[in-house]
Amino acid sequence: MRRTPIVLAATAAGLATVLGFHTQKMSTNVLSGLSGASGAGTTPTSSPSGAGNGTSTTTTAGSSSTPGSISTSTSTSTTTPTGTRTALGADVQYRYGELELEVTVTGSRITNVQPAIDTAFDPRSSQVNSYAEPLLQSQTLQAQSANINGVSGATFTSQAYVQSLQAALDKLGIK
Repeated sequence: MRRTPIVLAATAAGLATVLGFHTQKMSTNVLSGLSGASGAGTTPTSSPSGAGNGTSTTTTAGSSSTPGSISTSTSTSTTTPTGTRTALGADVQYRYGELELEVTVTGSRITNVQPAIDTAFDPRSSQVNSYAEPLLQSQTLQAQSANINGVSGATFTSQAYVQSLQAALDKLGIK
């Protein structure tokens, strides 16, 4: 008899918690990735109007996806006459967003890494990315490779960052 009020109060509190739980809306990209659907396509590009100036652009696009994994597609690479080259890494769709990096290399040295696409599916993921990406960029410039530690608390962002970074470095011929 003494336990009845405690059990009823705990049940009511548990029910209120469950009913108060709010779920997130999943984006179309995540839903198509979960269903195992994959698509491929190419994005045409035109070369700049001074076509013999040492600038070349190549485009390869495609995507692959398996349920519960990170989905990727590849993009462009550009070389300028000054020896500075840029490449877009894989467009990586991960649990909390989408990330594609643009990597700039001078000679064989990584000089800049910036997100070309940085989409978070919710405000918390956006906050995590804004904290993690500068740290990941710093680690990349220090290591001069995709062999970086990542950021604690941003595991999925770190994995997507490394995957896109490695794809860009592969395009640029950097190991």
